[in-house]
Amino acid sequence: MERLLALGGGEAASREVEAAGTRLHYLTAGSAGPTVVLLQGASGGAANWYRIIGPLSRQCRVLALDLPGFGLSGPAAPAAPLGGYVAGVVDDWLSRIGVERCTLVGTSFGGLAALRLAQRRPERVDRLVLLDAAGLGRELPALVRLACLPLVGPALLKPSRVGTRWLLDRVLTSRPLPPEHAAALVDYLLWSARMGDARLLAEAIAQFCDLGGQREVLGDEELAALRPPTLVLWGAEDRFLPAAHGARAAALIPRSAFVRIQRAGHSPNWEAPEGLLAALLPFVAER
Repeated sequence: MERLLALGGGEAASREVEAAGTRLHYLTAGSAGPTVVLLQGASGGAANWYRIIGPLSRQCRVLALDLPGFGLSGPAAPAAPLGGYVAGVVDDWLSRIGVERCTLVGTSFGGLAALRLAQRRPERVDRLVLLDAAGLGRELPALVRLACLPLVGPALLKPSRVGTRWLLDRVLTSRPLPPEHAAALVDYLLWSARMGDARLLAEAIAQFCDLGGQREVLGDEELAALRPPTLVLWGAEDRFLPAAHGARAAALIPRSAFVRIQRAGHSPNWEAPEGLLAALLPFVAER
């Protein structure tokens, strides 16, 4: 059954499909123009894009997926390498809903999945956008690295309102969001975390990183071999992943550009949607 949701000044349809052995939920908006697929990071879900889905859908067909274990999607046991596994899930989902080619936009961990899908299925990825993406360097905050430990991780990953608000204000953004946005995001992130399976999330974190940082990092040759035109976007004040990761990627990927988004940290889609759209829309429309 399809439901219509109001999101950031626009309207999106809520849909579900069976793919990759689980139930996947996604949002769709717009019907004309190029197809743009949005992949979330490791918290929240498809509604993380609520501030850009509406404006983007006026020029594009937009699809935003709840990754397995997040939002309204069903659980799935993670497999290593994690980015490659999630890329396979996304690939199967796109096949099930009839998307042959798209512009793929991935933020944070979603950026790693997008990179792996661009490697795996270059004929499917028309253009690639990496937004403060994982998979481009080992560095990670100490708190995330500690979450991979069996005795520490469950305590750190246990959902709480105080912890979610701290993470939003101190790690995922560069400055406190307006109260109405912050309150809604905390509610949404907390709800998504409580909907998920804590054991599977802990397994995924352990596969994503160790005490030294990210496990799955694309090497120079892998980046140089990417075929789609690529836009690397980075919050100028990212406190989660250093901008040097993005600069390295843009220097190696053919037909790529690197753009810093001002007054934004790790989540420009929350903090600076106008700046994100100003960089994203011309790239998506360019042919």
